[in-house]
Parts: sequence; C-alpha cells; structure tokens
Amino acid sequence: MKFSPTRAAAGLAAAAAAAALILAGCATSPSASTTTSAAAAGAALPAVAACGSGDDSSSTFALGSYLPLTGSLSFLAPPAVAGVGAALSDINAAGGVNGKKACIISQDSSDGDHKAIGDSNIKSLMQSKPSAIVGPESSSVTHNILPVTQPTGTIVFSPAATDDALAGEAHFFRNVAPNASEGDALAKQILTDVPAAKVGILVFNDAYGINLRDTLASTLKAGGGSVVYGAAGQEFPSTETSFATIVNNVLAAKPDVIAIIAFDQTSQILPAIGSAGFAGKNLYFVDGNLSDYSKTAGVPDLTGSKGTQQGVDADKTVKAKLNDWYKANDGKGKDLGGIYNYGPESYDAVITLALAADLAKKDDSASIEPFILPVTGTTGGTVCKSYADCLKLIKGGKTDIWYQGPSSIGPLNAQHNPSTAYVGIYEGDGKNTAAKFLTGVKATISK
Repeated sequence: MKFSPTRAAAGLAAAAAAAALILAGCATSPSASTTTSAAAAGAALPAVAACGSGDDSSSTFALGSYLPLTGSLSFLAPPAVAGVGAALSDINAAGGVNGKKACIISQDSSDGDHKAIGDSNIKSLMQSKPSAIVGPESSSVTHNILPVTQPTGTIVFSPAATDDALAGEAHFFRNVAPNASEGDALAKQILTDVPAAKVGILVFNDAYGINLRDTLASTLKAGGGSVVYGAAGQEFPSTETSFATIVNNVLAAKPDVIAIIAFDQTSQILPAIGSAGFAGKNLYFVDGNLSDYSKTAGVPDLTGSKGTQQGVDADKTVKAKLNDWYKANDGKGKDLGGIYNYGPESYDAVITLALAADLAKKDDSASIEPFILPVTGTTGGTVCKSYADCLKLIKGGKTDIWYQGPSSIGPLNAQHNPSTAYVGIYEGDGKNTAAKFLTGVKATISK
C-alpha cells in the first residue's frame, strides 16, 4: 500500500472521478514470464459495462467492486480499479464467464474513519446480489463488512487487507501476504542494518497498524532488538493532524531508528521529523506509506531509508497493462503515476473468481466458492497464465487448472491465505522512499 502524497492532495476529486467512471463504464511478479493477456501488448481494452436491471448472480457473473474511492485510502483506489477493470476487460474479450459477458457493480468502501459511508454502500451492493466482491483494501473496513456479507455466503476477496486476524474468516479470501510476513521482513531488515537496534514506532490506532506493529515488535525482540517507543497505548489517532509533540515523544526515547506505520498521516509526520533533525536515512516505512514525498514541503532527505511492500516489484508488461487500461478508461487520459499498489493482486482476484465460476458453471457465490482454492493450485493441475488460456483448458474438458497470475502467490491454503507470497524491500533516494527495489523476500504462510 504505497502512499502517494501527491495523489492525496487531489484525493477526493480524483477518487470521485474514478467512481463516476467505474459506475458508468467499468461501473507483482518475480518473473517476466507471468503475463496477463495478449491485450497487454496492444491497445487497452475498453471498460466493461455496469450491471443493469436483472443482471445479478442468478444469471450473470456480476462482480461487486468495493474499493476506497473516497477517504484517507483513496490513494489506493486507482491501481486496484485498474486491476479489476483490466481483468474484466480481458474476461469479456475472451468470451465472458459461462458464455455471457461479465458486468460490474461498484460501491465506495471509503475508510475506517467513515464507517457510515461504508455501511450504507455495502448494504446497497449486497442488494444487487453480486457473484462475489473484490475488496476492501482496508483491514478495518473488512472487519466492518463481514458481519453483513457472511450470513448470505457472499464471497469477499481482498487484494490488500493484511490483518492476521482475518485468516480463516468464512467466505473471505485474500491473495496478499498478511502482516506477520511484512512485520517479520521489516524487522529483519532493520536488524541487518542496525544490529540490536533500539526502535521507535510511530503507529496509528487502526487494526492494520496495531497488528503490523505487534508482529514487527515480536520479531525485533526475538532478534535482539528492542522497542523503545510505540508499545500498546502509545498509538496516535488515525485522524491526528499535528505531530510535533508525538515526534518529540518518540525522540525522547532515543531510538536508533524509527518505523512509521501509517497511511496519509505520513505526509504530516515527515515534516515534523525533519524539523526535529532526525536523520531520514534512519527511517523505515511500510506498505501503507512507501512512496515519493518530493512534492511534500518540509520532508527531510530520505536517501538510505528502507521500506517494505507486499508483492515483488511488478513485471513491466503488467505495469504497462494496468497503466494503459487506467489511462484509457478511469484515468481520463492520466496514467497511474508510477503507483501500482495491489493492482496485480486485484487483477488476479477477479480472474480467479471468474475461472471458479466457469468450473462451477454457475455465477453465484455458493457455487463459485468450492472452486477458488483449486484454481489457485491447491490440487495441482495444468498451469495457465491468462484467463483466455485457462478458459480454453476448461472448454477442452480440463477441470484441474492452476492459474498463475502476476501477483505470483502460491496456492491458497486452508485459511484462505496464500501459502507463499513475497514482500519487497525498497531503498529511498532523495525524498522517494520507493526509489530502488532491492529484493523480494519469499514468505511461507502456514495459516
């Protein structure tokens, strides 16, 4: 979840434009060999149509999109919107699902601080009887909606909700490494850079933030490090806007390094850190704020800083595909600006669900769900790397296919987590914390 301060500045306006286009029109790979479709090399395909009256899961693959089009997480929407949209375009170009064109029902998930919006919109989405829902991108929002979706058996497939506690939730799936994997990778990177490091953690009071803080702290302590600030009770409110006192508090603990676990609050934290004189090279970032801060006033030099992001840096072909689709559709001529957070995961979530529907020969969640894990490779099967190629196998009589997409995860496990997934390590240059991709750490997820 790389945060983009330049996007946040235009946040609600850009998200509103995206929402309007989705409703009207559409409503990270370690290897270049993992491509999405032949369309990646040519012109972007047009967005699919919004579901009309009577288009629901009883007769149509009606995909529910529940992404953060407004609020503090709206910077996450464009890549995910592109992933969902490009996948649906590829699906329809290959003939649709069960011989019929797929359609989309889009609603704004907003964020955890605007629960009323999310609550209203998930109820509206559920009334449309979607085949499945892709989203949310927030762990907090996911926790909020599951009591609404679970009683109906509606599938929720998130490309970005990373809270460890979501593992094993009924009818919930994700294709992203949970916080335990990212926290472990970040802690080990810190201890590699500064053995026995004293770490200050600036963390917001949010399910994602607290869970990631806890996993980071656990691995730090096990590896000989210590947390000198940021323990339970020292979180800051997610709505906080003034950080001078908070930064002074963490510096009073004399940390060797500071890890920042936050979303758009980071654009206000960094100037406070700069004013206090703490060296930017001793800062560590996470998926929620790994980005370019060159247009944010008061940010210190971040050269040498490090950060983590779920997934391996996306293949160039995948990036081009998402970028071209967004520019031709929701972006109104503007591209993604180098931000691809959870775009590949969103793409793969849609393709996986559509292939499961093809195998089920039905479009409702109850019929689709038993085929999700097998499509991801839990039973082996013939490998295919695009919807079109996988659909050919199914039409040819194959029932044991293994879709391998650009998110490069291992088969989903019994807890509906990827059995293996990557966490990328990045290094900052200037004011861009994600300037250089260093390596991908492969995590094995047992539960």
